[in-house]
Amino acid sequence: MTETIIKAFRYAMDPTEAQVEILHRYATASRCGFNFALGMKVAVYGRWRRGRDQLIAQGMEKAEATRKAPKVRVPNRNRTQAYWRETRGQGFIGPLREGQEPKTPFAWWDGVNNRAYYTAFEDADTAWKNWLDSLAGRRPPMGFPRFKRRGATRESFRIVHSLKSPDIRFDGPRRLRIPGGGGQPAFTVRLHQPPRALTTLIASGQAVITSLTISRDGHRWHASVLARIEQDLPTRPTRRQQAAGRIGIDLGVKSALTLTDPLTLHAGQTPILTIDNPRLLANTARKLARAQRVMARRHVQGAAQQSNGYLEAKAKAAKLHAVLAARRASAQHVVTKRLVEQYAEIALESLNTQGMTRSAKGTADKPGRNVRQKAGLNKAVLDIGFGEINRQIEYKARWHAVTIARVPAFFPSSKTCHRCGWIDTGQTLADREFHCQACGMIMGRDANAAHNIKNHATPVRP
Repeated sequence: MTETIIKAFRYAMDPTEAQVEILHRYATASRCGFNFALGMKVAVYGRWRRGRDQLIAQGMEKAEATRKAPKVRVPNRNRTQAYWRETRGQGFIGPLREGQEPKTPFAWWDGVNNRAYYTAFEDADTAWKNWLDSLAGRRPPMGFPRFKRRGATRESFRIVHSLKSPDIRFDGPRRLRIPGGGGQPAFTVRLHQPPRALTTLIASGQAVITSLTISRDGHRWHASVLARIEQDLPTRPTRRQQAAGRIGIDLGVKSALTLTDPLTLHAGQTPILTIDNPRLLANTARKLARAQRVMARRHVQGAAQQSNGYLEAKAKAAKLHAVLAARRASAQHVVTKRLVEQYAEIALESLNTQGMTRSAKGTADKPGRNVRQKAGLNKAVLDIGFGEINRQIEYKARWHAVTIARVPAFFPSSKTCHRCGWIDTGQTLADREFHCQACGMIMGRDANAAHNIKNHATPVRP
């Protein structure tokens, strides 16, 4: 069955020094465009809030004042874009100090493709909508949208193009063409690896490029090419998958994944039942802490421009973070891909990762207990990436006709005997083996939980 899927292809870039300057300028334009759009929204929202507060000061209840406050129209992308075009090139209004030259706002406007900040306006709209949806209970809680601060925000920008006249394309086996703007021509950046998979699909007419996102991760720039692909997706699992049937998975800290059935990670290797926690963060912690201490010592508080030593230390710490994230993502993709390739049904837990990693420090009136131990557990859970593993399995399952089954979030999988159903109410996290007092079964805690997940999970509708 042919379906349309949206898929991203990520490539490491090898830009020249001149191209790096261009990429920095594009990223700055995107960041400032986002701040410009968010600033307009915050200003309008501030007027509405002042009107509501006046009604509250007059004795009206907050809920009623919220309903009766004067309505305001929060500017969307189109209104933001129109105002930006009207005000660009105009000098700042106000008295100038002696010897001060009048400045032109949006000095970085020239030489940047218009679509780099139009997409930033869209991102501001999305951030604002997500915040409103969280207030209305339509999505998990989130904070008020924040401005992107220079030096503390990841450098990135996104460019879209018309499918009728595409100007984002590959030139040659390892070259990516990025459209220019502001009087500057398009430029071609070399890639570290040839994009054969995507170029083959494009040449056969199965894929078209819809957008391009370029970002800097530590010491390296990456290009994420988003493509719309017409692909023949299977309607049922393969014979090999059907023969393997269902597999149950328990996610943990000591062992990242405990499986009920064997999984082959690499060709020629022995199938395994457990995947050890690689402890990537713990293995990098000493180097990372040392780099951050050096960066902190070289930082000058309140300085308009930091020293080269500080920038060097900051780049080293950023490189360690980028390498750590790349290793984690690589391990996650390998495991999730092998799971959907080898089994017809995957049974998982419905995990509340946000609740699992909540801080235990409590409040000043009611301080928490075992705060240090809970912080270490939270760090280990986030290092493995429970939520990301679940997300990858879900979207890759659709590509291989795999069924996802789940057990409820509070199902006692670790405390229940998977053979007779007896529940050990006195079990603690320190107990690594499950001893059933009803049937006498002795099994590893995580292995027993994986079998319970496999036996009790119910298929989830796509």
